[in-house]
This record gives sequence, structure tokens and C-alpha cells, in this order.
Amino acid sequence: MSAAQPLVVCVDDDPEVARRIASSLRREKMTMMSTTEPDEALEWVLDNEVAVLVSDYEMPLMNGIELAAKVRQLRPTTVRILLTGHVTAHTAMNGINKGGVFRFVPKPFELEQLVSVVHEGVNHHLELAAVANERDHVVRRGRTTAELETRYPTLTTPVRTIDGAYVVRRNPSETFVSLGLEALLELRRRK
Repeated sequence: MSAAQPLVVCVDDDPEVARRIASSLRREKMTMMSTTEPDEALEWVLDNEVAVLVSDYEMPLMNGIELAAKVRQLRPTTVRILLTGHVTAHTAMNGINKGGVFRFVPKPFELEQLVSVVHEGVNHHLELAAVANERDHVVRRGRTTAELETRYPTLTTPVRTIDGAYVVRRNPSETFVSLGLEALLELRRRK
């Protein structure tokens, strides 16, 4: 799979519908995986960075909301789109609250409409992935800062006197010697 092509997984218990959707999205420069089995889709989501899941609501083994909820747990940045012939308020609320469904597409659908919704889903996935990446970066930076502060007290929060002057230790510890600060302090003393 090329990094430029988002991966879209389509799940529908009707193999013809799954094939039509996959064929349409391949023309849109998207990498497609389609199946009639929700469990197979879950394996794909677990093993790959899936941008969008397109799932039928009414399937015999697992409904689309249950699948969306499991995908949400496995990969929160995978955008979930639900195809359904019976959009009720109850279905919509469960889809949003339990599965974090991004869009509902009513059946029967026009392929152009679905392609447009999937493009929106890919863009939303990119936004979610960027936010998740930034959040992970902030967490890593916080851990690194805490580790450094533990090893080198006052590194990130220097000690200051009442008048605002910085306090510099004249007795360097072993950790400061390894940083080469002992040599700098010795030069300053000679002046």
C-alpha cells in the first residue's frame, strides 16, 4: 500500500455491494479491502492503518454499530461510515454514541454520494491522526522532561534568589561533570 493512498475497508454481507463499493473507491486512488465478514475486517483494522471503515448496518453475525464500536476501540483514528436502509433516531444515536459513526449513508445509495462521503472520511481521518500524533508527542515530551528533571534537578525550573538571580552550584555533582560543566565553571573561576 502506498503512503499516498488511504486504506478503506468495506464490509457488507452482500458480496455484490461490497464489490461495487470497492471498485468505485479504487478508481478514486484509494487502497480497498472488502469482505462479507466483520471478523475479517477487524483483523485488517488491527493489522493495518485503516483510514475509513464502510460498513453495512444489517449483517447476520455482527451489526454495523457493534463493528464500529470494536473498530473505535482498536483504532480510534479510523473513521466509521455506516450504510443502512433504515435510519431511525435510535439507530443514529446508537451509531454515534457507541460506534462513533462519522456519517450514515442511506441505502440504496448513489456511488458518487458514497465516494464523496468517503473522501470526507479520509480527510477527517488525517485530522484525527494529526491530533493523536501531537498528543503522543506532548506525552513523550512530558515524560522526557520528568526524567531529565529527576536526573538533573532544577534543569527545567532553575532555582532563583529573592531578587531574581539564578543560583549556580559551585560543587558540581558527577552528573554535571559528565556534561562538561566542571570545565566551564573552572574557566569562570580563573577569570
